[in-house]
Amino acid sequence: MKLKFFILTFLLLFARGCDFYSTSLWFFDNPEGETNPLYRLFGVGWTGLIVANIIVVGLIIYAFYFYSFKYKQTKYSSSNNLTDFVSELYFNEKGRFYEVFYKIPKNKKTLIAHTGYVLVRVVIVASFLATFHNLCQFYNVSFYNTFREIVVRPLYIIYGLIFTSFLYFSYQIWSKEYRQTIEENTN
Repeated sequence: MKLKFFILTFLLLFARGCDFYSTSLWFFDNPEGETNPLYRLFGVGWTGLIVANIIVVGLIIYAFYFYSFKYKQTKYSSSNNLTDFVSELYFNEKGRFYEVFYKIPKNKKTLIAHTGYVLVRVVIVASFLATFHNLCQFYNVSFYNTFREIVVRPLYIIYGLIFTSFLYFSYQIWSKEYRQTIEENTN
């Protein structure tokens, strides 16, 4: 578990560094083209973007640390499907699965642990996608320009991939814990 924590933490920091590098190419060349909401809406400069990212990445690393070393999964034996299991995991009762997406769960420790597990992976994916997009655009890579002409708004594809990775990693942690609970209950 320790090795996985350090590898994913390193990948997170490396991916964020790559994203910062690729963003800096644009930011210092043409800051008006920057689309980050902190810059666009609030006028936060480069220093503010760095501070905001340090805070966000620090919180993600803390949540992932909590998942990796402090989190003890609550075992529910009455769940007979994944959605009931997730509902019980977050709200201590069945039938509330969809509330996971818009309500704050009762079990805050589970929320923090799962947030760490999911976000460390999603931010790595998002950072590498953003880096790839920025570098291809900055260096005027021909195949990417063709791709941009076909899809018109490549950011929609990128945001779709990020959202899909969020759903995938959420499903992954839920099904992993559900399988562990079923295995423990059958033994």
